[in-house]
Amino acid sequence: MRAAVITRPRTLEVQEVPTPSPGPGQVRVRVGAAGVCGTDVHLFDGHFHARLPLIPGHEVAGVIDAVGPGVAELHEGQLVALDPVVSCGQCWACRRGQRQHCLRFEALGLTRPGGFAQHVVAPAANAHPVRGLSAAEASFAEPLGCVAWGIVRLRPEPGSKALLFGAGPIGLLLMQALRISGAAEVTVVDPVPERLALAKALGASHAVPAGAGTADALRDLEPHGFDVVAEATGVAGVVEAMPRYAAVGGKVLIFGVAPEEATVRLSPYDVFRRDLSVVGSFSLNGTLPLALSWLESGRVRVGPLISHRLPIEELGKALEYKEHPGMGDALKVLIVPE
Repeated sequence: MRAAVITRPRTLEVQEVPTPSPGPGQVRVRVGAAGVCGTDVHLFDGHFHARLPLIPGHEVAGVIDAVGPGVAELHEGQLVALDPVVSCGQCWACRRGQRQHCLRFEALGLTRPGGFAQHVVAPAANAHPVRGLSAAEASFAEPLGCVAWGIVRLRPEPGSKALLFGAGPIGLLLMQALRISGAAEVTVVDPVPERLALAKALGASHAVPAGAGTADALRDLEPHGFDVVAEATGVAGVVEAMPRYAAVGGKVLIFGVAPEEATVRLSPYDVFRRDLSVVGSFSLNGTLPLALSWLESGRVRVGPLISHRLPIEELGKALEYKEHPGMGDALKVLIVPE
């Protein structure tokens, strides 16, 4: 089969590799669509403790075309979305229900072969049947599952007013999830006018350009601050500014992936005095079914987020997007092997 392989940092090769066979308790999926994530860019750069060589791709949906021994609930021909997190189920973290923090953590596309290939093998428990969606739509189940875990961690109150920094693909998913999970209004901040327009089309209450007048515009909208302040940027400067926009008793969600070495200044007195909560959210934790329910019901729309569909041979364009004209304005890039 054809597969995109990161052989060493900043080196990607499309290779012919053996087609995998499912073992006991596993299924093989013929990949229909696999989303390109910022994590894939970091892996390509040699970060995130990448184990190279590696077939990346962890946002995967496709049709089961082979079933290993002992698999009873799934069958060939089923469209499934894959949860990439493979946990041991036995360690301290797994026993606490924190499978994404498994002490023997594995993941498709990070430590195991992933979905930027014609086929991928996964534990049957990680393959979730899909109803009424295309493979392209179902490939959003993994990133939306991460968003769903952020919502579980955040627990927005009904009727709350939310502020979100970042209107990239994840930000637009998070904005929609906030709307259907309690927030009465969601204000979105981003420097790109086209992304702000899309945020409004997908349900944002207000769209504020990032820049010199942002603070004044947000103060005019909510003079006493927002109940929820979230970010999907991974920019340390944005994180540092977030508490100043929170209302008394407000919640601050750090969702974007900042560089490991990044730090921010935080006033402990401010957190104490104003009853603020600062919440982190890592990966997904059994929340892919919730994400699928949002997608299958149409409550979260993903079609408008897809900007490119590329074959495996053009994955490098997405990973080196800054060097390729036409990719700089990309939202969600899908790799479609066939």
